Amino acid sequence: MPERMNSTTSSSAHSVIRPAQAVDRSASARAWFWGLQGYVMMAVACASFFPLLFRYQEHTVIILIVLCLGMCAVEKVNPWVKTPLDLPLWLFIVWVLCTVPFATDPAYSFAEWKKFVAQAGVFYWALLVLSRCGNERLPRLVLQALVLGASLLACYALIEFVQRGGTWRDRYVRAHAFGSDYNWLSTYMVVAIPVAGSLLVLGRPAWNRISQALALGLTGAAQLFSYTRGGWLGHAAQGVMLALLVGGRRMAFGVLGMLALVGAGLMAASHSGFQTDTVDAKTVDTRLMVWTIGLGEVATHPITGIGFGNNSFVKRFPAYSVEKQGHLPERDRIIPAMHNTFLMVTLGSGIPALLSFTWIFVALLRRLIPIPWTSGRDRATAVIAAGIGLAVIGFAVRNLFDYMFMGSLAHLFWLLAAVGLTVTGSSRLDATRGEPGLVQEQTGTFVPSLKP
Repeated sequence: MPERMNSTTSSSAHSVIRPAQAVDRSASARAWFWGLQGYVMMAVACASFFPLLFRYQEHTVIILIVLCLGMCAVEKVNPWVKTPLDLPLWLFIVWVLCTVPFATDPAYSFAEWKKFVAQAGVFYWALLVLSRCGNERLPRLVLQALVLGASLLACYALIEFVQRGGTWRDRYVRAHAFGSDYNWLSTYMVVAIPVAGSLLVLGRPAWNRISQALALGLTGAAQLFSYTRGGWLGHAAQGVMLALLVGGRRMAFGVLGMLALVGAGLMAASHSGFQTDTVDAKTVDTRLMVWTIGLGEVATHPITGIGFGNNSFVKRFPAYSVEKQGHLPERDRIIPAMHNTFLMVTLGSGIPALLSFTWIFVALLRRLIPIPWTSGRDRATAVIAAGIGLAVIGFAVRNLFDYMFMGSLAHLFWLLAAVGLTVTGSSRLDATRGEPGLVQEQTGTFVPSLKP
C-alpha cells in the first residue's frame, strides 16, 4: 500500500510540474513575440526617414499586423485599443469610401483610399504593440530611434548639399532627403526637431544630452539649408506654441515679434543680393492660382468632391498636366496638384471629409497638449507629450503648403500619434487587465504611464 501511495503521489507531482513548465514556456514565447514587435517598431521609426525603404516597410507592417491579430486570438485578448481618434478616423475612412463612386477616376481614388487605410493600420498596430509589450521604456526608445533616423538623414543631406556647391547666399542649391527632395527633408525635420528637443530636456547622463544636442544641431542645419519656407513656417508655429506653454501670452507675443524681425531681415538681405530666390513670391503665386481653381471646384462639388487622391486634380483638368503646359513660360504654368493636403481632401471627398480629417488633428492635440494645461501629468509624460504635440502642429502647418501626408511621412505621423496616446494614458495597464483601451480623463487629469 505505501508503494502505491508513493507511486500515485509521484505521478501527481509530475503532472503538476509539466503543465507549469508548459505555461512558463508559453508565457516566455508570448513575451518574446511582443518584445520583437517593439524592436521592429523602433526599426520602422528609424527607417521611415528613407523613402526608398518604404515598400519593404509597408509590406513588413502588414505581415506584422496579421501576426499580432493571430497572437491576440491565441491569448484570447481583444486587440482593439480605444483612442480619442477612433471616431474621426473611421468617419473619414467610411466617408471617403462612399465618395469613390463619384470620383473622376474611381479606380485611382479607391487605390488611394486603400493606401490611407494601410497607414491607419500602422497606428493601430503601434498602439497594440505598445499596450502588449510591457516595456515602459518602449515609447521613449521609439522616439530615440526616430531621432537617430533623422540625424542620419541630416548628415547625408548636409554632405550632399556641400558637394553640390550649396551656399548660405541663396537657395539655388538646396539640401535634399535621400531618395527624395527638399520638401521631404523639410517635413522630416519639422517632425523630428521637437521630438529631439523633448529628449534633450529629459536626458540625464551627459552623453545622452550631448547626443541629443548634436542631433538638434544636425537636424536644424538640414532644415535651414533645405530652404523650404513651408518648413520654416511649421517651426514658427511650433515656436509660438512652445512659448505659449512655457511663458504664456507675453512670451508668445515676444516670439511673434522675433519672427517678424527675422522675416524683415530676410527681406532686407534680398535687397542686398542675398537670398533673392528665397523671398521670390513665384511659388506663392502659382499656389494661389491652383487653390482658386480648386476652391471653385469645391463649390461645385461640396459633398462628394471629384475623387480622393493628389492626382485627381490633373485627372479632372488634364489641360494642366506638365506635358500640356510644356510650351508655357514657367511663371505662367499651373501646378498640377493642390499643394495643400487639407484642400486636396476637400476637393477630393467634400467638406465632410475635411471636417473629419481636421478632427483627427484636433482630437490628437487635445490629448497631447490639453488646454488648460493639466497638473496630473508627471514631468516625463508632459515633456514627451508636448514634444509630440509640437511635431503634430508643425506637420499640420507643413501640409498647408504641400501634400506630405503620404508614404513614410504618414507612418511617422501615426507612430508619433500612437506613442503620444500611450504615454498620456494607461493603455498598457488596461491591456494587462484584459481591457484594452486608454483610461479616460477624470476631472481634467491623466494617468501617466511613463515614470520620470
